[in-house]
Amino acid sequence: MKCTNCGGEIDAQALVCQYCGGRNEAGIAFYKEMYQRIQRNKLLAPLLLRQKTPELVQRMLTRIIAALAVLGMALVGASLGMVLMRNDPVYSDVQPEAGSYAAEYAKEQGDYNNSEYQSWIEYSNLFLDSLDEGRIPGRMCIEGMLNYGFRTYYSDRMDAQQQEQARLQVDAMLKGVLEFDQEELALFHKADERYSYYLAPDPDALEQLMTLVEEKLAARLEEGWEE
Repeated sequence: MKCTNCGGEIDAQALVCQYCGGRNEAGIAFYKEMYQRIQRNKLLAPLLLRQKTPELVQRMLTRIIAALAVLGMALVGASLGMVLMRNDPVYSDVQPEAGSYAAEYAKEQGDYNNSEYQSWIEYSNLFLDSLDEGRIPGRMCIEGMLNYGFRTYYSDRMDAQQQEQARLQVDAMLKGVLEFDQEELALFHKADERYSYYLAPDPDALEQLMTLVEEKLAARLEEGWEE
């Protein structure tokens, strides 16, 4: 496409013109749409939490309930009352609305091939929640978001169409939210050269990016975070 300011040929997804530095409204609108998709994925949290509940914990809960039944109806009644009063989305059977983003991805929740993508969704949601609350995400959250973003980008197990959509969302986070330049994007895409059979982010590059993100967010939050 052509820049509306100088007429130069630019990428439709570019945020600014590489010739005159003018804003590319089409590129900005694209990344805003991707950002909104990431926000909508927060609907997945109950499903993902339920999926990751360890089987051992479920067995322990079953044995505890059985033991309480032996102690008497009174104790069982009190326990059931406490459970019924507990509003925990992890144990909710509410299904996502048909046609929603949650419903679109819920059908893949048990697919091991998408586990890295699901982990990226979790970490990116935690990351965005922290920003919405006006605080810098924890270092572990930043590392998880970058690490699983890389693994999602270069996964060799995902369906090609699904991975294409996932890459758009990772790019929206990196370019639209974190405003990474080309040098910073190169750090994100740098692989660990110690492994030839397994793709993983370069640990030194990952460490640099985590520090960079913390510094960027600290400066941005001082000015006031804007979605």
